[in-house]
Amino acid sequence: MNNLDYDPVIARKRVYYEGTDTLKPGYALCYNQDTTTNWWGYGEATLGASPTEQSTTAEGEQNEGKWMRVEKPATANFRFFAGVVSQGQAAVTGPCFVDIDVPNGAIVAVWTDKSVTIGDGMYLENGQYTPINTGTTRIGTFMETVDRSSTAGLSLARIELPTVVYEKTVATTAAIGPSALIWNDIPLSEIRDNPSSGIIYENDFMGADNLTTTEAWTITQVNSGTLSLLAAEGGALHVDSGGNNASDDGVTAQLLNCRFLPKAGRKIAFEARVKMNDATDQYFIGLAATDTTLIAAGVLDDASDKVGFYHEAASTDNKISCVTARTNADDKTADVAANADGTYMTVGFVIDGITTVNFYVNGALVESGALTANVPNAAMCLSVCAQVEATGEDAEMDVDWVRIAQYGARS
Repeated sequence: MNNLDYDPVIARKRVYYEGTDTLKPGYALCYNQDTTTNWWGYGEATLGASPTEQSTTAEGEQNEGKWMRVEKPATANFRFFAGVVSQGQAAVTGPCFVDIDVPNGAIVAVWTDKSVTIGDGMYLENGQYTPINTGTTRIGTFMETVDRSSTAGLSLARIELPTVVYEKTVATTAAIGPSALIWNDIPLSEIRDNPSSGIIYENDFMGADNLTTTEAWTITQVNSGTLSLLAAEGGALHVDSGGNNASDDGVTAQLLNCRFLPKAGRKIAFEARVKMNDATDQYFIGLAATDTTLIAAGVLDDASDKVGFYHEAASTDNKISCVTARTNADDKTADVAANADGTYMTVGFVIDGITTVNFYVNGALVESGALTANVPNAAMCLSVCAQVEATGEDAEMDVDWVRIAQYGARS
């Protein structure tokens, strides 16, 4: 690709990279738009006066610092895309000077870890140097068809000033609406408009859902248990143990055709608004591989892939716990949040590739798991469970709404 050095459209500049990573040619970089450090350490001076050296200055006093200092792309700096590391130079390790090709419509080489097709839009990804072909802030167009999903490498692309294709800030009351930390990094509009970029399932349970065994949900009863739709404002899915003959009576239900497969390069986001009538009983909500006994004899099953929130026999009363599991290798974290009887809360998680799972309750991060051995790699479906803890009780869980989205090219 050395012939790119002769493209008369390419414009290059030397900038200062503030990070400590090793930069490869083709890596994307953004300006440090919120720096208060000047390039040479001088603030703006009155005409005719001598400059005063200062390492940090207030807004309005910076000079060239904000267009000379660059950093790793992150959601907050997407709009300040600076360019990509130029070809023809060796990899460099920061902090250091580096030459970049600036976004002016030139065709250059970029480093990517995706399978791209000529004409695909090119976007920045939060916390990554590698441009991708789905996202929220467009920085150009891929000009080559090449598969870099197995081994990252170069692709030709036209780089341009950033354009926000879809950017939504989620701002809802905790325990009522979707959570910003889960959904602000998921381009829902693009997924809805372009099914090849991902898949999505959303349900507010106001329609005529088919809750009959073998026709929609697969329902497994332990002596009793039902699914139904509540005739309440906004609707809700009602998961009911339906009886109290003995401990662990209740129901497990899975929507088997609502399946999501964790995979490198994908993000799977899940969130639901739920409440339990008695938070001392047994519950599960989340994603799980086919499993008719999610909570068997009062103990969360450890033989299937799953990610979700649960309460089992040994759990602390009025607390909720979370789990991420790959077959029988699981990471259970007890008591991540309080769970008050008859009170709605939002529970959700983000599965990033097959390496990380973050859990959220009422919009706040409550647990992070980063051990690959415990992150599922099998297809999982929407799964719920409600079982009584003891004879004479009744376990009921209402799901006001649920949203699940996979961001990343589908197989």
